[in-house]
Amino acid sequence: MSGRRAVDAAPEGRTAVRGDLLSCYTAAVAVLAEARGLSHRAVLGGQVFLGVRRDGARCEVVHQHTPLTGDGETFALPLVRRGAADAGEAGRAVEAAARRDGAVIVTGSTDRLPWLAGAAPAPHWFAVTHRDGRTAVEDVFTWSDDRGDFGPYRAPADAHTLGPLAAAPPPPDPAHRTRERLALGGTGAGAAARLGLPYQWLELSAADGPPGTGGPAPSGDAADVLRRMLHRTAAPPDPGPGWLTGRAAVEALADLLAEAGRTPEVLAVQSDLWVAARGRALFRQVLAAEAAALLGPAAAGLGDWLEGRVLPLWSGVVRAVQYNALRIRRGHAPQHGMARELRRLGAFEDELRDRLRDVLAPVAPAGGRTTSGR
Repeated sequence: MSGRRAVDAAPEGRTAVRGDLLSCYTAAVAVLAEARGLSHRAVLGGQVFLGVRRDGARCEVVHQHTPLTGDGETFALPLVRRGAADAGEAGRAVEAAARRDGAVIVTGSTDRLPWLAGAAPAPHWFAVTHRDGRTAVEDVFTWSDDRGDFGPYRAPADAHTLGPLAAAPPPPDPAHRTRERLALGGTGAGAAARLGLPYQWLELSAADGPPGTGGPAPSGDAADVLRRMLHRTAAPPDPGPGWLTGRAAVEALADLLAEAGRTPEVLAVQSDLWVAARGRALFRQVLAAEAAALLGPAAAGLGDWLEGRVLPLWSGVVRAVQYNALRIRRGHAPQHGMARELRRLGAFEDELRDRLRDVLAPVAPAGGRTTSGR
């Protein structure tokens, strides 16, 4: 299982997942959602969320706040972390979950995945799918950095080959530990809590569902789910004490860059800025397509505003931070300007919510009230 292989086109009735507009975790969630008949574009493309909590040079960041633990009101895709003591047990369990539910998310590490040879060591989520009688690794996530171009990858797999891929050592980087802890939504551990086991994965919790499956069926059609998610973006939930959202969250990241721009902390925030930029690019696509079909030309107009005013700034900030991270790794001082440009983006975060509320004003959320998703 080595080298790069192109991911097949989406099966009939499913939407192709663009791994260049997602993080590795949300790309895996998207594959699982589509396998369960839930539109990943409605869920992941219909919500833009950024929460930040700073403690000195350390910074916790969460992007996808929607709970994936089965207790939300927006859709049903309850994930729970499982683990095993050895590779054989892990491989058998992962294959069984994929056969039962159509897909499972494996919690791996880049330095133990043959198709990511050369990538910097980091936690890496990917999907294992089962369709047409075949089980396969399906990693649609793509990215490029100074180490090379990575993804997408799809290849047949069985229990024997899957087990070692689920090796999940605790991430040494505080930013990665935070990202893992907050992965399933909310700010507590809950179903996402790391187990004291060396092999781990995320699967659907057992619940009533379609015949022959152990996981629940998704709730609501794509338009209904998208409407709910858009209302969450317009009025996001409060993550709890110490957490900042919207403009305040972006400005907290800008302060971090200004204060710690010459230290490795800039490397930690680099991935989060990159994920934020990708999420807004996917949101723009959904505004121009699904949201426009649901809400009319105003949604498409909001997408045009994003593309013309906001996305170029995000792209510029991400490029600058990537460049400065490379300079720091090579022992050079970073160039200035990152924090200033990021503060410009902070104002657009609040403006995006205001503009989206105007678009949604004639449309009540499902059930006649703004859903909390919790």
